[in-house]
Amino acid sequence: MKVKVLSLLAVFTLFLSSCKDKEATKEGNGGNPFFSVDMQVTTKKTDNFCMYFSEDGTTNFKDNNAIWKGVNGGKEKEIVSFALTDEKIPTHIRLDFGLKQDQDSVVVKNIKVDYYGNSYEFKGSDFFNYFIKDEQFLTKTDVAKGTLTILAKEGVYKTPYYYPTQLTIDKIREITTKK
Repeated sequence: MKVKVLSLLAVFTLFLSSCKDKEATKEGNGGNPFFSVDMQVTTKKTDNFCMYFSEDGTTNFKDNNAIWKGVNGGKEKEIVSFALTDEKIPTHIRLDFGLKQDQDSVVVKNIKVDYYGNSYEFKGSDFFNYFIKDEQFLTKTDVAKGTLTILAKEGVYKTPYYYPTQLTIDKIREITTKK
């Protein structure tokens, strides 16, 4: 009887340690245990940003695949974090920078995309390598500061939204399929 109990205890212990090892491997080198995008930004006024995502290999972004986050506004840089649940793995993302028409400007300093510790990061000045430039939105790039500034156009801040370039699509695929 003792042998059976000890055998079961040994099997159970092995099972638990196996689960812990898998979880540690899944979390990679300390990254988020899900897909996330962190943006370091400054906005003049309080506003809301959004990250849309698709899982079907298209840029068909739907409202039920959107994550909204508030930004405080002011002179201080802040991190705006969009995090998906662990069962969501996007193929494409779109970034929307604010809803308020009286917003003066948004400065993007840095963006980091992470999935279980596999990540890529870029400066705001490199933004248009990763997202498609749209001439309907007025922008200014400062390579020396590494920033992208999204400005009001003719006194009106129209919600700027940016679709992914092929580089972003490839990078997302790379980090979400890495072992």
